[in-house]
Amino acid sequence: MRYSTYKSIYESVYTKTSESRTVYVKDHFMQRVKTPTWLMKIVTITLIIIIGCSAVFTAFAGDEQLLSGDQIVVSQGDTLWGISLAHKPQQMDTRVYVEAIKKVNKIEHNAIQIGQVLVLPGFDR
Repeated sequence: MRYSTYKSIYESVYTKTSESRTVYVKDHFMQRVKTPTWLMKIVTITLIIIIGCSAVFTAFAGDEQLLSGDQIVVSQGDTLWGISLAHKPQQMDTRVYVEAIKKVNKIEHNAIQIGQVLVLPGFDR
C-alpha cells in the first residue's frame, strides 16, 4: 500500500496550524474594526473612573443620616431587639434600627454584655 486514497477520520480538517488560525482571525477582526487603540484606552479609563467614583459616593451616602444619640448601659436581660423596640422611631422597622445600633457601636454580632455602653443612633428627618 504505497499510495492510497484513504483519509483518516482523525486528521485535522484545517490544513493551517492552530497558531496561524488564531493570527488569521485576529487579523480579520482588526480589518473590520477600525477603532483606534488610543480611543479604546480613553473609553476604558473613563469607565473605570466612573465606576470607581460611583462606588465611593454610594459608600459615603449611607452614613449621612446616622447621628449619634443617647447612650444606654446594658442591664441583665437586655437584647438588641428589646433596646431597639424601646428606642426606635415610631415608623421605623425594628430590624433596621438593630442594624443601625450595630453599625454605630461597631458590633459585628448580636451579642451584647451587661454593663456595656451603647450609643443609640439618631436619624436625621
